[in-house]
Amino acid sequence: MDHDGLVTRRLIEAAARSGAALIAETAAAVSGWAVLVDPTTGAVYSSPDRAAAAGTSAAAGAGGAAARSGDSDGGSDTTVRQVVGAALVVHAGPDVSARRVELVTRTTAGLLEVRARRAEELTSAEMRLHAVVTRLLLRGETGLAAEVIGGPTSHATVYRLSGGADPQAAYQAVWRALLPTGTRQGAPTLITLLDGELVVVALHDATRDDGRVLRLIARSAERHGLLGGVADPAPLDMLAAAFTEAGQARAGAAVGRRLVPAAGLGDRALLRIIPPDRLATWASSLLGPLAPPQRQALEGWLRTGSVGATAQMLGISRGTARSRLRTAGERLGGLDTPLALARLSLALRAPAAGPVESAGSADADPAAVLPTELVDAAQARRWATALTEPLDTPQRIALRVWLNHLGSVAPAAEELGLHRTTLRRWLEEIGRLLDVDLSSATVRADLCLALETLADSDDSPGALPRRGGRTYQRSGAL
Repeated sequence: MDHDGLVTRRLIEAAARSGAALIAETAAAVSGWAVLVDPTTGAVYSSPDRAAAAGTSAAAGAGGAAARSGDSDGGSDTTVRQVVGAALVVHAGPDVSARRVELVTRTTAGLLEVRARRAEELTSAEMRLHAVVTRLLLRGETGLAAEVIGGPTSHATVYRLSGGADPQAAYQAVWRALLPTGTRQGAPTLITLLDGELVVVALHDATRDDGRVLRLIARSAERHGLLGGVADPAPLDMLAAAFTEAGQARAGAAVGRRLVPAAGLGDRALLRIIPPDRLATWASSLLGPLAPPQRQALEGWLRTGSVGATAQMLGISRGTARSRLRTAGERLGGLDTPLALARLSLALRAPAAGPVESAGSADADPAAVLPTELVDAAQARRWATALTEPLDTPQRIALRVWLNHLGSVAPAAEELGLHRTTLRRWLEEIGRLLDVDLSSATVRADLCLALETLADSDDSPGALPRRGGRTYQRSGAL
C-alpha cells in the first residue's frame, strides 16, 4: 500500500487536472468507489460510472448529523461528507484501513473546497457575463449576444422564477445544478437574477431542448420554494416576447404546481399528437414564401398581438412592422381569419426542417381544419374532443365566437346577444374549466383549431338557449 505522502500528492495532482480526475483518484486510493452528489442534479462525478446510483442513494440516506461528521450512512465501508453544497461519498475496499479512508476523504474534501474557492473568482465574472448577455437578448441585440455565446444557438427556452425565502441562495443552487464544473460543453444556459427574480435562458438549436434544464429547474423550484413560468421555445430575436410569456405563466403557479408552461396545455397540446418530422415538413412548406424579415414580424405579431410590441421587439418602426406583415399576408394568402392565424401559429412552433420542393401547403383535404398530412380526421376529432370536453355547448359557441373575433369581447358579445360583462364571466369560467390562460396566443391557437374541428351547423350563436328574447343565464355560476 502506498504511503500517506504519495497518496496525498496524487490527490493534489488530480485536483489540479479536474474534479472528475480528483474523484477518480479518490476511488483508486481506497480501492473502491467515490461519487460527488449534488442535492438537485444527483451524481456530478462518479468513479466508476456504475457507482453513481449507489452514491446518490447513500447521500440521500445519510442523516444531517452523519453527513456533517463524515460518519457512515449505515454501512461501515461507506463515508458521506458534506462539501461545497454537495455530498462526497467514499466507499472503501475490504482491505483498506479506516485511517486511510479518513485521510483520503478529508484530503479530497479539502481539495474540493480549494477548487470551489478558486472557481468563485471565475464564477463571479461569469455570472456578470450571463446577466449582460441576457439583457442584450431582451433588448434584441441578438447579433452581439450570439458572438459572445457561440455555438449552435438559434432558439431559447425562457424560465422566470420568484419567491422562496432566500432568492440569492436559490440562484446559487440553480447555478451549481445547471452549470457543474467541467460539464459545460454544448450550448450554454444563461442564469441570472434580474430585478430580484431568477431568469434562466436555455439556449438550443431549432429543435426543442432535451428536457434536462426543465427537470433540474423543477427540482430546484420544489427544493427552494420557487414559483415559475416557462415559455414556449422561441427564436433568439423573439426572446423578449418569450420573456413576457414566461412571466404571464408564472402567475398561474402555486404550491403543488410550481412550474407552469406558457401554453398551459401540457400533454393536451396539439404538438403532442403530431410527429415532429411531419410537422416540420408541413411548416416549412407553409412558411416557405416568407423571407426572414416577414417571418420574424409574423411570429412577433402572433406572440404579442400588437404591431407596436412587435416593432419594439425587432428594433424597427411601426410602419416597417406593418409593411412586413402586409407582405407576409400577401405571400401567404391573407392573415384575416382566425383559422389561418391558428395554423400559422402551429407552423411557427414546429421544429426546423430541411428545404422542401413546394413553396405552398400541400393540404390533401382543403375542407379539413387540420391538414390531413399532419393528422387524420379521426385522430383530430379525438384530440379536439378531449381538449374541450369540460365545456357544454353554449360555452363552446361563446368561446368559438370570441376566438373568431380575435379575443375582442365587444363584437363577440354583440354577435352572441350577450352583455359584455356576461361574456367576460363566461370566459373566466371557461378558463377555469379548461385550466388554461386564455390570454396565451398558443392556447388560443390550439383552442381555435379544436373548436373548428368539432364545429357543425348547430355551433352558432342562434343555437344558444334564449328566454323572452334574451340569452339564458345558464347557471348561477355564469
